[in-house]
Amino acid sequence: MNILAIFIGGIIGGMLRYILGLIIPEPNQFPLDILIINLTGSLALGSLYSIAALTQMRLWLRNGLGTGIIGSFTTFSTFCTGAISLAQSHALLALIYVLVSGGMGPLLAYAGDRIVLFIGTRRKAIVEEVSA
Repeated sequence: MNILAIFIGGIIGGMLRYILGLIIPEPNQFPLDILIINLTGSLALGSLYSIAALTQMRLWLRNGLGTGIIGSFTTFSTFCTGAISLAQSHALLALIYVLVSGGMGPLLAYAGDRIVLFIGTRRKAIVEEVSA
């Protein structure tokens, strides 16, 4: 079941990435599409793993969503080629792109985790108040 979930998720994530890559512009050859996709994926993955822990999500579902959809939606190789391509024409923009991606990715993953934990804790407290 894990392999099937990852396979189907990979197709979905890859298609989402492709479609968003067509929609999001690249101003001055800046890989804005890759930046938005990777940062959104970081936030989503952080949120997913927190939700999975709170809800005791089934492993096949977590793998299908995390490794499959989000994993194929975000890729390090695309980030690297985008940085190299940008560096050939705009070295300073490439440096900014790498720093923003490298710094904001982990921060957004952490933020996603914290947001879900906050909402989950708050929701649990409200349910306990109502049932008391």
